[in-house]
Amino acid sequence: MPNLNNWIKLKRNKSLTIIFSITAVSVIISCVNLLKPSQVKPDIEDLLIGNIAEEEDSAKSENNEENSPKDNETNAANKMKRVQQNGSQSSEHSAGGKKYQELYPDLYCIRPQKQVNPDKTIFLTFDDGPSDRTLEVLDILREKGVKATFFVTGNCPAKGKSIMKKIVDEGHTIGVHTYTHDFKRIYASVNAFLDDFNKIYNLIYEATGVRPTIFRFPGGSKNGFNKGNYRELIQEMTRRGFDYFDWNLSAGDAVSRTPTPVSRCISNVLNASKTCAHGVVLMHDARPKVTTVEALPAIIDGLAKQGFSFDKLSNNINPAVYSLVKPYR
Repeated sequence: MPNLNNWIKLKRNKSLTIIFSITAVSVIISCVNLLKPSQVKPDIEDLLIGNIAEEEDSAKSENNEENSPKDNETNAANKMKRVQQNGSQSSEHSAGGKKYQELYPDLYCIRPQKQVNPDKTIFLTFDDGPSDRTLEVLDILREKGVKATFFVTGNCPAKGKSIMKKIVDEGHTIGVHTYTHDFKRIYASVNAFLDDFNKIYNLIYEATGVRPTIFRFPGGSKNGFNKGNYRELIQEMTRRGFDYFDWNLSAGDAVSRTPTPVSRCISNVLNASKTCAHGVVLMHDARPKVTTVEALPAIIDGLAKQGFSFDKLSNNINPAVYSLVKPYR
């Protein structure tokens, strides 16, 4: 009998040992599982903090665009560099199941490998023509011996094509602005922008025999109508080889529906140009812009007195220093 009791005790001890071992293992596993979230959490928090910091840096960069002209040039150049680095990446956005990169396979141009930043040079630019005002502007430019750049639209009179050809024949640059100038329609999507761009691009080629390589976004590259997709628009147009030019000087002739006084157009340009090493001047040659034409001779003379020379824009000019700057001072 003692042997039987000993055997029973031995069996019971073994059973307790097994149960204890199983319980211990279960507790250990539970502890390990409980510890895992706390080990992963810091990495997630770091990632979130990194994203927040990146957004704050981006916001700071955009705020800095309203600082000095030199700071504007640095910030804009950095942004253009990022756009060009991303330009080769394939976009997954599409409309109607078709990627916009596949649209208009002939709508491309070749960008020079090296672009220059001319010092002490002014580029006079005119948007929203052609019109009768364009002919007046051309007369003044011819008299002053100055070349300029015209970003044209499709909203032109019957003689619009002949005016476009005159722009080119007189040695000026012609660039794309917009066909419809309907901001809501143009900026509705990348597809919509490409549709409009292709129309005016082909109209210019038909009228002049020139295939434009530069353009200006209606309202500037960042405005209230494209704030949701301007980065995507810039990336796609840059990928296609086109360069866009904003401005760092403006006559302020489009800030209201009533014509800007001649004296104001002149002072808007000449006061701001005193702090610029070089500049792109925004003006308009749509039919109502009578005071712009009247102010033009004084603007040219004043800039010349400040030591500037004049030239026309092309894709040989580095557009980065004029991009994404505050539209009006």
